[in-house]
Amino acid sequence: MPLLASRRVGARDPGPFAAQLRGLREAASLTQEELAARAGLTAKAIGALERGERRRPYPHTVRALADALALDETGRADLSAAATPSAPAALSPAARQPALVGRRRELGDVVAALTARETRLLTVTGPGGVGKTRLALEAAPRVAAATGESPVVVELAEVPDAALVMPTVAQVLGLPQTAAHGAFSAVTGFLGSRRRLLLLDNLEHVLPAATDIGRLLDACPGVTVLATSRRCGSAESASFRSRP
Repeated sequence: MPLLASRRVGARDPGPFAAQLRGLREAASLTQEELAARAGLTAKAIGALERGERRRPYPHTVRALADALALDETGRADLSAAATPSAPAALSPAARQPALVGRRRELGDVVAALTARETRLLTVTGPGGVGKTRLALEAAPRVAAATGESPVVVELAEVPDAALVMPTVAQVLGLPQTAAHGAFSAVTGFLGSRRRLLLLDNLEHVLPAATDIGRLLDACPGVTVLATSRRCGSAESASFRSRP
C-alpha cells in the first residue's frame, strides 16, 4: 500500500526543551551518541528531542538526561521546566504532524480493520519516513469515535529496553510508579475490561515486548492495540499486520 511522503508547511520552532538540551549537550562537549549512552537512551531519541520531534519527554527521560549531563539542582529545574508535561493529552494529531496527502485509502483500511471487533492488534510496518506515525495518529480518533475506545498514545522512541515498555504504558495511563516487574499487573489491573485503544509508536527497537503486549490483549478484552514499526527494505510503502 503506497504512502506518499508528508509535506511540511514552513519551518517549525523545535521548542525550548530541544534548544536547552542541545545547548547543554554541546556545553558538555558530548555527541548525541555519547549523551545517549550516558542516559541509557538511543541516539535516535536524542536526535528527535533536539529537533523538537519529541515534545513530550517523560519525567524519567528528563531525569536520565539531567543525570547524564551532571546538572545541579538549578539546571535540573530549568530542564524540567522546559519540558512539555508528559501526562496524556487529548489526541490532537493535526497539531503534531503534517497533513496527510494521498493516503485516504490506507487510512480507511486501518480504521476498517480496527473497527472490526475481531481485530485486536494491528501493526503498520514500513521503513522510516513513509508516514506510519501520521497514519496511526489520524486513524486513532476515528477508531475511538466508532468504537467508544479512549485512545492512549504511547511513544516508544525514547524507551531503550523492551522491559521498560509496560512501565511506560503505566506512566502514560497515569498510574503510580512501580518496579518494572510489577508494571504489567498494574496496567492490566487498571485497564480490566475498559475499552481502550493503545497506540504504540516506534515499536521496532523494543520488539521483545510483543510477548507482554499479547498477554495484555489476553488479559484485557476491551483493549485494542495499534502499533507502528519499521521493517527492512527501501520501498516507500507500508503494510498492515493484524491478529484477532
